[in-house]
Amino acid sequence: MAVPQLAHAEGPVRLGDSDIYDSTGVTDGRTGEIEQAFSALYDQKGIQLVVVFVDSFTGVADPADWSDATANLNALGNDDVLLAIAVEDRNYSVSYPPSFSLSESDTLAVEADYIEPALRNNDWAGAAIAAAEGYTEAGKTSFAWLPILGFLALAIVGTLLFFTLRRKRTNKQVEQQHAHTQAELEQRAGTLLVQLDDSLKTSEQELGFAVAQFGEPATAPFAAALQSARAAVMEAFSIKQQLDDAFPETDEQKRAMTARIIELCEQADATLDDQADAFDELRQLEKTAPDALAATRAAAQQQAARLATARQTLGALQTTYSPAALASVVGNPQQAEELLEFVAEASARADTALAEGKPSSAAVNVRAAQASVGQITQLIDAIQTASADLADASARLDAATADVAQDLAAALALPPTAALAASVAEAESTLQAVSAGDAARNPVASLARLQEADNRLDQILAAVRDEQERVQRAQARLDTALTVARSKVSMANDFITTRRGSIGETARTRAAEAGRHLQVAVSLVTTDPIAALAEAESASSLADNALHAAQADFGSYSSPGYGRGSSGADLGGILTGMIIGSLGSGGFNGGGSLGGSAGGFGGGASRRSGSFGGSSRRSSSGGGSRRSSGGRF
Repeated sequence: MAVPQLAHAEGPVRLGDSDIYDSTGVTDGRTGEIEQAFSALYDQKGIQLVVVFVDSFTGVADPADWSDATANLNALGNDDVLLAIAVEDRNYSVSYPPSFSLSESDTLAVEADYIEPALRNNDWAGAAIAAAEGYTEAGKTSFAWLPILGFLALAIVGTLLFFTLRRKRTNKQVEQQHAHTQAELEQRAGTLLVQLDDSLKTSEQELGFAVAQFGEPATAPFAAALQSARAAVMEAFSIKQQLDDAFPETDEQKRAMTARIIELCEQADATLDDQADAFDELRQLEKTAPDALAATRAAAQQQAARLATARQTLGALQTTYSPAALASVVGNPQQAEELLEFVAEASARADTALAEGKPSSAAVNVRAAQASVGQITQLIDAIQTASADLADASARLDAATADVAQDLAAALALPPTAALAASVAEAESTLQAVSAGDAARNPVASLARLQEADNRLDQILAAVRDEQERVQRAQARLDTALTVARSKVSMANDFITTRRGSIGETARTRAAEAGRHLQVAVSLVTTDPIAALAEAESASSLADNALHAAQADFGSYSSPGYGRGSSGADLGGILTGMIIGSLGSGGFNGGGSLGGSAGGFGGGASRRSGSFGGSSRRSSSGGGSRRSSGGRF
């Protein structure tokens, strides 16, 4: 007689490569819907959602901690949420990372309004889909219905409450991090080491196949990522060997060494996953090359039409602004023209490869053409951006000039000193240059010069101003400083992005740091105008340095004999420096299906077994306790 199938309890589980673990069969036939909802959540919010269906929670002291235990077992990271559902017990638990992007009130609202209604109706797959929708919508608050006075009062109270809760939460997180036991850290380190070692072995195989298909130039970034990840994992294994040898370490040393293992594994995982999408796209393009080629040619024709308009725009700008003001974009039309020629050449090579039955060769040439079209788009867009930035700077010149004049008058009323005399002389010289008409020819540079003169005067005047007036002064100057910073950061990034095959690390480093300072400045606008002003000025200075370094790099690259082809666009340089490096960065997609998950360089839930990449596309947190919530339904 057959034994009836009974519900069985499960302890914390290993997830494998999928975002859906279902030992109950309640999601049969609907896993595609769940995966689609999870992908949409990740694309919009960067949140990786994992769902687990079991009959009952066991294997931990408190069933409420089951989801946290499973999350820790699988090294889920700072943007990973695990929804665990015990079908027979009618209980659920959600595990959130300690530094999750959504507040606790938001997550509780998602559980009450999205997850629990579906669970009460036994809509198991619907609960997972609703969770993804809820986290996508969380935090999108509309205040259109609030009266103005009520909104202001709410903002003040909310700000005070925010800082109070953040202080308490920070203290609690520090306590939780120290509460991790050495055994827990060692378990996590061991899990990551095994996962990464497996990923490296699989990735080596996949890279070998890719090199055979596409050649070494097209796969060079993947080989570099693999080498870097391998070095990190080797160091991690070396530390693990030290922990396992016959020479004992102190408790503090053990903790530090184990934490370093976790850090190295996460570093290796991230290095591989940085190239994952690019690898997937290149492999997938082999199947869709004909359609992608047609779409690329159509897009190139559209950009060719835009190029004529861009030339006219640049010509008009050249009649108004100085060569220095347009230095970052003056060469864009010519470079776009050369890239259009390259697109035609690469497309022709792809046609030949397809006709000869060589899909891998066709894929490399199609991808090169696609990325070139993306570069052309950016080159043309940069001209439009420069036009808008210069117009905005021009509109601000009068106000900035008046600001310096006002400060100059105030400085002249102070007792004379050597420092004051120098600042006054600089301000007078700047105002004279502006009055002579030089400012309008390069308004961004003129604004920056006025700002610098005003800064020096402000330093003199700061000693006689009280704090409130200093804040007001900073607020008054902040818009101009941000305008200058945004313009300069945009110019530097546009120049580097559209010529990145020849740009070295110095320019990229300065540009990245300029962007960071600009982001900080924007974040401080309402809370600390003085600090925001300093950050904006730092962003401008770094952006200047980045642009100068990039222009020097490009000048060396484009000099005779550097290796450019007769058309001005060298295929090898484009593939290794401009094209392949941008495969996974959201560049132009010529219509092909380039985001496939099978057989690619990548990790995590969207990666299938036997792929090239890290053990997970989730970025493990390396420490800190997760928080869980949930209950009966």
